[in-house]
Amino acid sequence: MSELEIQQSIIKALSRMSLVQQLKLLEFINSMQTASIAKKPKGVLKFAGAFDATDAKEFESSLKDCEQVDTDGW
Repeated sequence: MSELEIQQSIIKALSRMSLVQQLKLLEFINSMQTASIAKKPKGVLKFAGAFDATDAKEFESSLKDCEQVDTDGW
């Protein structure tokens, strides 16, 4: 389907929608545009906020055991 055909199909669908449905669709379209414009974080920044404070503390304390190397274990 070409871009023009898609646009014509959207216009036809709009004519069958109520005003409330059209407004909801417009809000959705606007949200899609702002989401695509927003920069997506790269690297570890994409994980920012993934852990709450409790999970972060638990993760940090579990790593403390890994800081010491058992030289006799080799």
